[in-house]
Amino acid sequence: MRFEPDEMCRKTREAEEAGRLSRVIQPALAVLLLLFSLAAEGRLSGPALVGSVTIVQVSATDATFVFAGQCKGNAANFSMTLSPFDVNSTTAASLEGLSLPGQGPAGCLSQQGGENLTVVTVVTSQFVNTGAGLVNAGQVVILFVVP
Repeated sequence: MRFEPDEMCRKTREAEEAGRLSRVIQPALAVLLLLFSLAAEGRLSGPALVGSVTIVQVSATDATFVFAGQCKGNAANFSMTLSPFDVNSTTAASLEGLSLPGQGPAGCLSQQGGENLTVVTVVTSQFVNTGAGLVNAGQVVILFVVP
C-alpha cells in the first residue's frame, strides 16, 4: 500500500485531533459519571457549581475559602472562613468532601440560596499548594447537600 504525502499528513492530523479530543472528553466523562453516581445515592444533588478555589491561611487556626465560578451559567462567587483549617497540609484529595454550610448561591438551587454545599471533585492537575499558606485549585465541582 502506498500513501501519498497529502494522505499521510491528513492521517497524522486526524490522529492528533483524536488524541486532543480524548484528553478533553475522558476527564469530563469521569466528572459526569461521578455526579450521576452521587446524585443517585440521594446525598448530593445538582445543579453543579464549577469554578476555582483559593484558600489563604489568615491565622494559626483559620483560613479563608474563596470560590469563583458559575452555576447554571451565572456567577456563583462566595467566600467563607474555615476553622480550624491548616492550608499547608491540604491536598486535592483532602478538599473533596469538604462541607460548605449555608453557601448555596441565590438563584442556583433556590431563589433565596443558603443551602449546604460539598466539594465533590478537585482536578488534581490544576491544584497547587504553595506551602506558604496558600492553595489554588483551578477547577472544582461543588454540589448541594440534600436533606
